[in-house]
Amino acid sequence: MTEYQARVYLTLLDLGTATASQIPPISRVPRTRIYATMQQLHERGLVEIIPEAPLKYKPVPFSNFLTTRAGEQREKAETLEASIAQLGKEFGIVGGQVVEEAGRFEAVYGRRNARERLIKMYSAAKREGYGIGTTKSPGRIMRAFGSILQEKAKDGVALHYAFPVTEENWKDVGLLETVAEVRNIDFSMPVYMHVVDRREFLMSHPIPDDDSFYRGEDIAIWTNDEAIAGAMQAMAEKIWSTGTQPSLGEAKERTIAKRIA
Repeated sequence: MTEYQARVYLTLLDLGTATASQIPPISRVPRTRIYATMQQLHERGLVEIIPEAPLKYKPVPFSNFLTTRAGEQREKAETLEASIAQLGKEFGIVGGQVVEEAGRFEAVYGRRNARERLIKMYSAAKREGYGIGTTKSPGRIMRAFGSILQEKAKDGVALHYAFPVTEENWKDVGLLETVAEVRNIDFSMPVYMHVVDRREFLMSHPIPDDDSFYRGEDIAIWTNDEAIAGAMQAMAEKIWSTGTQPSLGEAKERTIAKRIA
């Protein structure tokens, strides 16, 4: 009950029955608030409105009000008691739930920074890594972190890569095949992507797409969100599995066809 409600109700107890204009001088509640306060008390069950001209107001004995409220509370308590079993099931202790934590996203600017991120990813690799890239990717990979891949291959980390194999990148593909399983894909990608252990994922747009492994205005995104990394690895596995064993003959034919086109 608000202060205004309490003042008006106590005034009505003193007056018995009163019009709205009779209440302000005693209750010290502003006239502009009387009607609203009366309506609020009526809704709470503390005041009866007598439909006369002018309207009159009569207080409900406080004992009647308490009796009504007590009955309402008993009814609520009975309803709650009848629902205890069902609520116990709804809000029972389950336990054993694993908290799924969301990973982070980062924007990586510059080829040098993208290279540093890839070095961290592959250095932490425990099981496997996948990379899908452009015709320039094999050379950049070996020059940027080839020594790390050699160590990981010795440790049993399974490495898989897929690129368009050409006569120009044939030697770099051969070097990469000493540490990884490489597949040729018959389509070009404007970006390259790497996924490690279904745990970390990086995709980058090489600007420009050249042989340098440290100089470039590349724009990349990285995440360690396992749901996203897992989905991207599934995609990378699918691309890799549709590739073919690199063939120098096919690479030369592809180069010739590109020149003619």
